[in-house]
Amino acid sequence: MAIFDDVVVNAKYAASAVSKKAGELYDLSKLRITLASLRSDLGKLYQSLGEAVFNEAPEEEIEAIKSEITETKQNILEVEKILLASRNTVKCPQCGQKLNKNAAFCYTCGAEIPKEPKAACAKCGAELVNGAAFCYKCGAKAEEKAEEKTEEKTEE
Repeated sequence: MAIFDDVVVNAKYAASAVSKKAGELYDLSKLRITLASLRSDLGKLYQSLGEAVFNEAPEEEIEAIKSEITETKQNILEVEKILLASRNTVKCPQCGQKLNKNAAFCYTCGAEIPKEPKAACAKCGAELVNGAAFCYKCGAKAEEKAEEKTEEKTEE
């Protein structure tokens, strides 16, 4: 009976792991579809901009389209960043080459790859793990630094 129980436990664990991975793949697929949709929208916006300029539309209309293009491009960058992070890659800011997230320089163009700033504990200075609510070293709240700055500004 103990062997059967072990098999059931292992099967449940495996099913859970498969389910989790399937959920992650589903989320990534949704992001890829969103990215494709945003790129399609961007193409349509560029077409609209060309038509507006060709037809000598009012400047307000042209500016509105340009604003939508800028917003759509920003949304594309955000989705791409999420997708790249899921693959442990980053994009070169100069040439767009996909690189390992630990790359210091692009192997295609040689541009320096900026690193995202690491959060540090306000109390002891230890590097905080992404999404941590408390410091692993001293136990201080991770948001404590932001709260202290707000309190200092309020006192002044």
